[in-house]
Amino acid sequence: MMKVEDIVKYLAENIPRGRVGPIEKAIAFIIRDFKIWWTYKLWITLDVLSSLTFVATYYFVSMIITPQALIEAGYAADFLTFSVIGISVQHYVFTSVSSLSDAIREEQWNGTMETILSSTTSFRVFLLGESAFRFIIGSYFLLASLGMGVLLGIRLVLNPGSILATFVLTILLVASHMVIGILGAAMILKLKQGDPIVWAFSWLTQLFSGVLYPLGLLPDWLKWIGNAFPLTYSLDGLRRCLMNGEGLDSPMIMENTLKLILFIVVVLPFSLWFFKKSYDSTRREGALGQY
Repeated sequence: MMKVEDIVKYLAENIPRGRVGPIEKAIAFIIRDFKIWWTYKLWITLDVLSSLTFVATYYFVSMIITPQALIEAGYAADFLTFSVIGISVQHYVFTSVSSLSDAIREEQWNGTMETILSSTTSFRVFLLGESAFRFIIGSYFLLASLGMGVLLGIRLVLNPGSILATFVLTILLVASHMVIGILGAAMILKLKQGDPIVWAFSWLTQLFSGVLYPLGLLPDWLKWIGNAFPLTYSLDGLRRCLMNGEGLDSPMIMENTLKLILFIVVVLPFSLWFFKKSYDSTRREGALGQY
């Protein structure tokens, strides 16, 4: 009979280490989560219907809203297009950001959190894998909402310049909100229940990021709240691309792009540091797998 020490030594010598790179591990997370997600087809159907209901609701609201405020804000005078882009993108980032915290809770509930983070997989790769899947699935619902909007008559101005700018802004949209998702995941790791960051993000962006009305309609003493969120710059940029046909040569598009890059550069290191502090603290307490 082999001794425990011999077994540990044997495994240490024979288990291949360092042969799987971070990207392959992240892709493995995505494939795993997709297989789990695809088994709940009723939930998928209900979530799509929920997104379409949002669009239909603002279709009827658009019938009573004057376009004058949109013209003054620099957008094409079409409230339906304005609101569909706003609610679709806000719903996209909220569900993607909040689902990262939900993923942490699910890993804890299933007892796999401690196993994953105790392996050679770093917490950065873990967060990348969990986040990437949520944003990929969120894109599915975003496209469904915009497709419903097109059927209801929203007008999108597409040209090579605006399509390129939309692609760049979408990448920055995802990256900037992954940062917020990491902060929320760190809170869940410690608190187990209740995520004040995602809660605040949901309500404050709904009110102050120009989801349903131009930011210019807010009094000056409230505008600073919206300016603190990357969604504000993402929405303004995407609307200018999709409603006005503006490209990266537009001063406002470039300004929004630079602000999003600045947000990522400044906040991402803090988010990773905060998650690591939460992770290390939870691990020291022996509560990594507790829920």
